Amino acid sequence: MHASLPYDEEVFLWTPADGFGFYEIGEIVENEQPAHAVSFDPQTLRVSTHRVSDYIENPTKRIYRVELESGREVLVTRDHNLFTLDEHGGVTRIASEDAEGELVMTPGELPEAETETPTIDLLDRLDNDELTVYASDGLGSVDWESVPQGSERHYQDQSSAPATAVTPTAAPDDLDVAFKQSTLRLPRQLPVSEEFGWCLGFYIAEGYARRKQVVVNNQTEAYVERFADFFDSWDASLSWDEQDSGVTAVTVCSALWSALVRDLCGSGNEKTIPDAAWDWPTPVLEALYEGLIDGDGSRRESRDTLYTANAELANRAAYLGTRLGYNTSMYSREREMYIEPSDCHNEMTEWCVDFSTNAHKRGQYVPTPSELLREYRNEAGLTMAEAADAMGYNSKSSISNVENREYESVKRETLEQFREVYADAGVDTSRLDDLLDGDIVFDKVAAVEKTDRVEPTYDLEVQPRGRVIENFLGGRGGVFLSNTAGFVDPGYRGQITLELSNLGAAPVALSPGMRVSQLVFTELKSESTRPYGSERGSKYQDQDGPKSSKIQDDPEFES
Repeated sequence: MHASLPYDEEVFLWTPADGFGFYEIGEIVENEQPAHAVSFDPQTLRVSTHRVSDYIENPTKRIYRVELESGREVLVTRDHNLFTLDEHGGVTRIASEDAEGELVMTPGELPEAETETPTIDLLDRLDNDELTVYASDGLGSVDWESVPQGSERHYQDQSSAPATAVTPTAAPDDLDVAFKQSTLRLPRQLPVSEEFGWCLGFYIAEGYARRKQVVVNNQTEAYVERFADFFDSWDASLSWDEQDSGVTAVTVCSALWSALVRDLCGSGNEKTIPDAAWDWPTPVLEALYEGLIDGDGSRRESRDTLYTANAELANRAAYLGTRLGYNTSMYSREREMYIEPSDCHNEMTEWCVDFSTNAHKRGQYVPTPSELLREYRNEAGLTMAEAADAMGYNSKSSISNVENREYESVKRETLEQFREVYADAGVDTSRLDDLLDGDIVFDKVAAVEKTDRVEPTYDLEVQPRGRVIENFLGGRGGVFLSNTAGFVDPGYRGQITLELSNLGAAPVALSPGMRVSQLVFTELKSESTRPYGSERGSKYQDQDGPKSSKIQDDPEFES
């Protein structure tokens, strides 16, 4: 199966250069950029990061849109595999063209950064042409020859230098940074505090920025005051405006703060969660989330909801909710807004992102592991009637309906009842523990629709050190996607090793003559520009007979 994505479909990866974030899969594949994919382990259903082991460009194919009931969405080829459960509780694949109405795997949690980033390096984030740096204990290496003649004495008298004349890697971290002709200074390594996170979230939801201003306004004065207090603590100049409508606005009058906020979050209708945020400490992300909801959201007893006209913000907010352990879903609706000063009506698409910590319709159901539960009952030595009685059911039909898979899905709370009874009877319920306590939730595929896009497609292989991982995370809101099948590269000579893996919890019997694989041939329209062979350092050329993995010969594993 050619399990593939179009060039511009985003996947959620970790890279050594930029940490966690969203990357176009085509760019990652073309550059063979070192990366770790956010993946689940089929054995434990825990989500973590695993090294991308190969980069694959596939033939041109029709692109389909897979939509889930929660609003998650991904663009793939129609034979692309998603993940679900079999009756034994094992992980199994299902092609997207057959997935409508099926429950498929999505992340219930995202991993924290292994190395958190508690500060922002202003020299790394901002345009150095507009900055001056200050240091009482020395500036490190300064190229004074690049400073305009006559200005060197001025800078040296203030223990300063133009940022363009300073080598960032040689400069001390305890520098102060300022815009030229400005008195406001900030530390080069600006702490990423919880209050800063809240202010960014509030700005994204309720603010705008110009070259020398950051402005927020809200009817809740306490929120505006909280925003102002943070910038006041850094000696920024503030301007207040209490409007007749009951809205209070505050303006942070600072080119430096404006440049940083715009660099992190954007401006106008494109404001979104910073790329850098995915590596910030969890308390900072929690504060950013609170700022989003305080700015343009609502709180109910059962859930919070964020409202936005920015589809990209809705997508990243859904990932943020998952990162913080919320059950997230999103939907859009068409709205008409009346703009009073111009006396006109404006139609817009509004996105709503729901966040919940309580079980409700989203994420509450699991594909029924009927055979697994039957095996557990037999191991416990219980009849259906005895099991039903122990679980508080009136009839054994409550057990038989599950074991005979009368229902395609079952509530998590029902599985918890089964687990409790069978564990008390001495059964090893570890696979049920994986399902209930792992990092995976299930979401129903609402639609699989053909698009008008026909183009080359791309894929990632995630089999670090030969481990059975074979999945990565991508799409709007987050959907787990399968690796492609193996490819024989142009230029290869030798026998092909058949690779088989069983992701399920139960053994699968293979009998003589059983069909277990297929070969698909794609004709090249031109000669390969990078054929398989010795010039590429290819490891399997001219192999004879079955061969084990030679991944240990890759450069990153050399001692």
